[in-house]
Amino acid sequence: METPRPADAPDAPLPSDRDGEQRVVVGVALIRAGRVLAARRTAPAATAGGWEFPGGKVDPGETEIEAGVREIAEELGCEASLGRRLSAESTLPNGAVLRVYLGRIVFGEVGPTEHDAVRWLAADELREVAWLPADEPFLAELEQVLAEPAGDPAPVVAPTAAAHFDEGEDAEQVAGTLREEGHTVRLARESFAGEDDSEDRAWLVHVEDPVAARRLSELVGAIELAWMVDDEPQPGGRAPAPLPDGPKRIKRPR
Repeated sequence: METPRPADAPDAPLPSDRDGEQRVVVGVALIRAGRVLAARRTAPAATAGGWEFPGGKVDPGETEIEAGVREIAEELGCEASLGRRLSAESTLPNGAVLRVYLGRIVFGEVGPTEHDAVRWLAADELREVAWLPADEPFLAELEQVLAEPAGDPAPVVAPTAAAHFDEGEDAEQVAGTLREEGHTVRLARESFAGEDDSEDRAWLVHVEDPVAARRLSELVGAIELAWMVDDEPQPGGRAPAPLPDGPKRIKRPR
């Protein structure tokens, strides 16, 4: 989890604190097969060797969900879907508040870039690692979550949906409409097999709740070169986007 203050000034307020706003740091409890991922910090010196839920601070203009998804991509190199927030909160030394969301990996594998070790812990293993004090208040509720039948995160993680767009302008317009209506939206790029040019890459719009999924489907229905795709993870990764029915421009060598 990104340290929300300079290491050489542990008590310095964040810029948002000076403006009277409370800074939020998001942690993500990634769950898979009845286990939760814990990551061991390497810096700063005061927290090195401690275990935590990966995550980081919410940037201006981001929702907490968007921040969590971004931080998991940056710190672990995979794509996550976030669901409900755990009921506890923790106040950090600089006054920021730590909130932890349940999540699951929907694409890719864990490859830590800011931690030197990760462990998938079952409910009876949670206390085997030295958690950082800020993360400890969330363990009791996590023990209950992991003890649920099969440890399946599906009942507590929001469903996802995605739509494919041939045109980036259409994707951005739909994403903007959904955001204006209060939905959390992510834009991504995807390419068909064999395509390596950025101009050939399709656009995907992701949403993370049933209401947003229905609204996305309505908006997609009015666009010719767009369609809904299955966003559930498939063995070996996400299924490729459907091939277009019409002809596609072929790039010839110069």
